[in-house]
Amino acid sequence: MYFGSVRFFKHLIATVIFLIIAGLLTTVIFLTVGNSDKLNEIERLNSEKNTLQALNDFSGGGIDDILQILDALGIDNKELVNTIYENDRDAFGDIVETERNGADSEPDNNGSSVNPPVPEPNTEPEPDLDKEQNPYAELFPHLYVNFQPPTVYMNDADYIYLTFDDGPSRYTVDILRYLDKHDIKATFFVIPDDTENGRNFLNTMLNSGHEIGVHTMTHIYEQIYASVEAFLDDFNRAFNLIYEQTGYRPYLYRFPGGSKNDYNEAVRDDIIAEMARRGFVYYDWNVDSRDAMDANWTQMYNSVLNDIANQPRSVVLFHDRPGGYNTVTVIEDIIKALLASPRGYTFSAITPETRPIQF
Repeated sequence: MYFGSVRFFKHLIATVIFLIIAGLLTTVIFLTVGNSDKLNEIERLNSEKNTLQALNDFSGGGIDDILQILDALGIDNKELVNTIYENDRDAFGDIVETERNGADSEPDNNGSSVNPPVPEPNTEPEPDLDKEQNPYAELFPHLYVNFQPPTVYMNDADYIYLTFDDGPSRYTVDILRYLDKHDIKATFFVIPDDTENGRNFLNTMLNSGHEIGVHTMTHIYEQIYASVEAFLDDFNRAFNLIYEQTGYRPYLYRFPGGSKNDYNEAVRDDIIAEMARRGFVYYDWNVDSRDAMDANWTQMYNSVLNDIANQPRSVVLFHDRPGGYNTVTVIEDIIKALLASPRGYTFSAITPETRPIQF
C-alpha cells in the first residue's frame, strides 16, 4: 500500500522541499528584477532632481547658458527648453524673451524683461533693396522711414484733424498764432521753402507740437506725375530739406490734388505701392474748406461746419498759401464754433494711430 508507506512520506518531504526552494528562487528573482527597476527609477529621479536643482540655482545668462547646463547633464536640451518656455513662462519666459528680442532689452523695476521700444517713425531702417523684383529699389536708397501701421487704430469718433497744405507762406505765422491761442495741434503738409524763414517755420511747427508731412517740392502736376521715378525725385528733395533742417524724417505725405486726380491716374497705384514699401502713408481728406477755390468767409464757415457735423470724424483740408487771406480770417471763427459744439469735439494732429482717410 502506497499511502502511509515509507516511500509515500519520502516523496511528500521531497515535494515540500522542492516547493520551498522554488518559492525562494521565485522570490529572489522577483526581488532582483524589482530592485533593478527600482534602481533605474531612482537613477531617473536623481537625474531630474539634479536638473531641477541646477535650473533652480541658475541666476543669470541666456538660453546658451541653460543649454550648457543641460548638455552637461546629458539631457535633450532643445526639447526641454521648449517645454520650459511653453509651460513655465512666469519662471523662465523672461530669459527666453530677452534672448529672442536681443541683448538691448531693458529690465523694468521688478526685474522682468521689457521688450525694446518700438522705433519712432522718424528713425531710418535698413533699406530692402531688390533689383530684380523692384525697378525702383535702387533709387534714393536712404528714402525710407521705419513706420508700421498699427493693427488696431485708435477710436477717434468726433475727432477733428485740421490740415494745411502748401505752406510755409506769408500767413503761416498767423495760422500758428490762432492754433496756439486755442491750444490746438494740426498737421502741415508742406512744400518746404529753402529760405531762412521757410526753414525756421519747419522747426517752429514741430516745436509747437504740430505734425509735418510732405506735400511736394514743386507742386507741378505734369512734372511730378510724369512717372514713379519723377514723383520719388520730387519727394526726395522735399524730404531731405525737412530732415536736414529739423532732424525729423516725416512719414506722412499728401498727393498734390489728392490721391485721385486727372494727372496721376497712370502712375497712382505704383506710387502708392512704392511709397508704402518705403514706410510712408498718405492722407486725403473728407472735409474741404474750398479755400483753394477762393471761397469767401461765409462759404468756408458754413461748408466746413456743416460737413464736419455730417462726419463721424473729420480730416479738414485748408491751405497755407500766399493767396490764403480768407483762410486766416475764418480759421479762428471755425475753431471757436467747433469748441462750443455740444458734440464735444477733440482736436488733434495726425498720429500713427490715426486711421487714414484715403480716396
